[in-house]
Amino acid sequence: MKYVLFVLTCVALIACSSNNSAKHLEAIKSMNSSLDSIEKVMLENEIDTIAALRVATNGVELRIKNNYYSDTIDMALGKKMDAYKVMRRNLGPLSRSYSTVKKGIKEERLTLNNLKTDIQNQNGDRTKYQEYIDFEKGKVDQLRKILTEYVKEKTKTMETFHRLHKELYDFSIEVMNQKMNQKKPVK
Repeated sequence: MKYVLFVLTCVALIACSSNNSAKHLEAIKSMNSSLDSIEKVMLENEIDTIAALRVATNGVELRIKNNYYSDTIDMALGKKMDAYKVMRRNLGPLSRSYSTVKKGIKEERLTLNNLKTDIQNQNGDRTKYQEYIDFEKGKVDQLRKILTEYVKEKTKTMETFHRLHKELYDFSIEVMNQKMNQKKPVK
């Protein structure tokens, strides 16, 4: 009788354990699917010319700073320059955010793969599997939040760039040419 009770207890524990394992593996599969979605959005919103944008915007600002002299500044021009400067300063943080998400996805895939292997092989403390899964879900959610903020800032930054760059570029060339024409020696 004790033997039968022992066997039934073992069978119940194994059934419960395999049910939890299936639930845990499904959660990992879902997180990997979320990572796929995050990665897709990330790649669709990559700014592949960020270095060129930084060089171009720095050039415009420097030309204006070095060549534009006025006792008073037009209010509209001042507002445009301020918005342009804010946009330029956002390029660095945007680049870092993109890198953070990209690196985070890679690391999270590796972590989830290791956790999946541990669950399949029943390695480690099985009572902590749910705790580990909850922790990893938090990391995936954090990646999603960082990406959402990145896309929002990228959209705003690129809108400002496209709205102001040509006009301020042309203005910077104009003031540079005016200054150069003033310095020409009189014959």
